[in-house]
Amino acid sequence: MAVGARLSALICFLGMLVLVGPAARANCGVDAELGEVAEECDKSAATIEAEKQKYPTSTWTVRQICKDARRLPDGTCFNPSTCTTVEGVPGTRYVVFRDGEYDGTACLSAGEKESIEAPPDVRVLVIRAFERLEWPSSQLTVQPVGGKTLVNLKTNFYTSNDKPTSISVRLVESDVVVTARPIAYRWNFGDGTSMVSESPGSPYPNLDVAHVYEQLDEVAVSVDTQYGDASFTVNGGPPEAIPSTIWVNGESQDLRIVEALPQLVLQ
Repeated sequence: MAVGARLSALICFLGMLVLVGPAARANCGVDAELGEVAEECDKSAATIEAEKQKYPTSTWTVRQICKDARRLPDGTCFNPSTCTTVEGVPGTRYVVFRDGEYDGTACLSAGEKESIEAPPDVRVLVIRAFERLEWPSSQLTVQPVGGKTLVNLKTNFYTSNDKPTSISVRLVESDVVVTARPIAYRWNFGDGTSMVSESPGSPYPNLDVAHVYEQLDEVAVSVDTQYGDASFTVNGGPPEAIPSTIWVNGESQDLRIVEALPQLVLQ
């Protein structure tokens, strides 16, 4: 067989494979034409919503994928590329952006598109941010001072951290101020005991928070602070309550429990 005849037969055979081969099917529900490879959509509305939970302060936008290059001034396609969502609803193919950066493609219905582009709820973001803010720990004061106290006598504990704290944050292009105050204190005495009080304690001679050590020892003491009674404002508006509370651990310090030894004094 001549070379030209062999080449013609090969081309014919390949053409038959294209015609009888199955249509490629895109993940987002688009049936490709015979012999074409369809571009896959790698996201659905559900996967984007999951990512919005992971990145709650991000801004999400989408842009239609067009069948041709013609667009209206607002970016809408004259001939948008259509698809079928995973729920079987007619949709449109979009390019997805997170904070202006390309984040993949998706097949979305009209309602899903509006939901994805809706800005995050500021209140939800504030409640999530409340526990991540750097609330100050309480500075512990122990009396007697000097890192030593006496066995079988009351040791006094207190902190001066009893005022509200306000922290400014920027969320969803809004100026937010979060305020909380100490509502409880957990006193860790270092000998296996602790107590919780609403009082921050007070300096001697008042013994609002006191502890008696019953044996000689070297311990690490600290006070943890629970913040609550919290609220926030948005762009200087009225305060709104936050139902959350959070414990902030205090820094520990060493304390020696010693015995008072009698001393002879010359008169």
